[in-house]
Amino acid sequence: MERRKSSKSKSFKRLSIKSKGKTAAMGAATLPTPNFPFEDVLVSQLQVADVIHNSVLGDTGTTLRMENNYHTSPLIRGRTSSLFHRCYHETKLTPLWQTFASLDSRCTGNVLLGRLMNLSSNLSHVLGEEHHKDTVVQKNFIEISHVSFTAYKQYVMDTVDVKTIEADRLCAACWLFCKHHYLNNPLVDSLDSVVPTKLADSIFRLFCIFIRLTEPHTYPPSMDYEEAELLLRKLVACLGMSWLSSYDESLSSNDDNERNDDYEPNAPLQVTFKQLLSVIADMIGVDTARSNDFHRAVERLCLIEYQEIIKTGWLMVRKAGTDIWKKRWTVLQGTKLTFYVTVLCQYVKKEINLSSNMHIEALPSSSSNRHRFRIVEKEGFNIKCEHEFSTAESQSSQSWITLVNLTLRINDTGMSAKTSEICERRLERLKRRESEKEVYRKKQDVLQTYKKLENARKMRSLMEERLGQRAQLRAAQAASLDRMDRIYDKLEALQHQRRLHNQEEREKKLSKIINHYEKGAMMNGDIHEEVKLHSVDGSDELQRFSIEQSRLEFELENLKLPSSSASSTSGNPAITVNSPRKSSVDHAYEFSCSSSENMSTASTHELSLLTLPDVTSYWNQK
Repeated sequence: MERRKSSKSKSFKRLSIKSKGKTAAMGAATLPTPNFPFEDVLVSQLQVADVIHNSVLGDTGTTLRMENNYHTSPLIRGRTSSLFHRCYHETKLTPLWQTFASLDSRCTGNVLLGRLMNLSSNLSHVLGEEHHKDTVVQKNFIEISHVSFTAYKQYVMDTVDVKTIEADRLCAACWLFCKHHYLNNPLVDSLDSVVPTKLADSIFRLFCIFIRLTEPHTYPPSMDYEEAELLLRKLVACLGMSWLSSYDESLSSNDDNERNDDYEPNAPLQVTFKQLLSVIADMIGVDTARSNDFHRAVERLCLIEYQEIIKTGWLMVRKAGTDIWKKRWTVLQGTKLTFYVTVLCQYVKKEINLSSNMHIEALPSSSSNRHRFRIVEKEGFNIKCEHEFSTAESQSSQSWITLVNLTLRINDTGMSAKTSEICERRLERLKRRESEKEVYRKKQDVLQTYKKLENARKMRSLMEERLGQRAQLRAAQAASLDRMDRIYDKLEALQHQRRLHNQEEREKKLSKIINHYEKGAMMNGDIHEEVKLHSVDGSDELQRFSIEQSRLEFELENLKLPSSSASSTSGNPAITVNSPRKSSVDHAYEFSCSSSENMSTASTHELSLLTLPDVTSYWNQK
């Protein structure tokens, strides 16, 4: 039973330089044993050609300019040139970063030097006594009171040989140091002062799985929300429960902006270990977490996700050089085949390290052993070693051949089949999200182009509207000019009639005067009276001419094309007819045209001044 710390006590006691207690004395956490038959279906569906295609050929000293490019696998670091996956991420030291984050309760990225010294002293038996004793750490960070995560990570990378670190041992030691920080979670009943052993083991195994699935370069260490959703689906399936739609809503509630095309895709959501435990508690409840079903489900997930066990089951193994067959419990883990006497996995009878110079092939069935296959190890063109197996079922034999062949083909990348599967999922997510960002950028470009076209269309319609108004105005101006021309013709004709009338009157007067003088019948007074009578007789005709002329002048006054104010604002031409002015020639009409543009009907110079001479007034004065 694991004892929880009281909620009233402080989460961390003050640490001093003298505190050197080892967490190993508290009891080591254990990993499950593969004592039941199962198979990793996702690994069996892995495409080896895609893994090889997504791997890069390069030496160990070269890093690819992508996220997750640093390779620390012993299979790769031992070679001068090798393939490595673009999204490979070494998680061997991730438990140490998770333990550092557990000390950073406020997520500031800094930890007190005293706490860091206590951490190093408790993990020095794993990391190395030379560089990770509390005194050595104190000497290295003596100048600062709060050590940043970046500085501590750089110190560890410089002083620790990653190839010599045992991942399982480091993970167990880190859990023993920080487990009290994670046992206070919703999966544990708040009324329990002691955490049940099975539940504590399950949380530790979830801790191991989380370490394996963390994303690179994240602080605190966290996993992608899509990876967390896949893990939760596997857990629900192992529990025999159905995946409810409410689970999708709770997981996708924070992703609405990303799925909405109107918003720019944001950075992917990251899930910490505490958040993962809270989500599991909300999904299955405390009662289910305390059950044996949850313990067995987490045990199965730990075997597949963390321990990289691809397949387990019974195989008949032929003893080399004989016809003796033995039944063995077989475990395919990583790149190694292990044969046990029983399912308890206590006594190892044989181990086969799968390498690139091996291949697997099916054999014809025999009477006693129906479905046979063998693994052949070659040295040049000669067979160095041969291992023959058989199963009772054809499907089981084909499954073993497929998984072993997949492991042999992927061996050139320096990764196990499970690691390749995780890398492929990570690369697929990166490509998809980059594609979503590219689609968003292209959509924004299309929207900007559409807005520009809309603005151009609006401007074009506005220009067409203004051009239509100007065309209507020009048509009105042309009609007005035509009317003015007609009025001008009428005025000219009226003036011509007046001149003719005046001429006739003068001729009549002159002829009468001449006739009177010739006959001598009238005196001078009579003559003037006669002239006055004649002038009175012609006054009616002159009055008619005056009325007609006034009417035409009034029409010319009202016939004004747009006013001066409207023409000045719109820039359209305007024609104004001014009243007669006093000059040497009376009854003269002035036509003035003002425009910022050239008129189509008449130019400004041609219509600047039009005078209509009138000699009637001259004769009236006479």
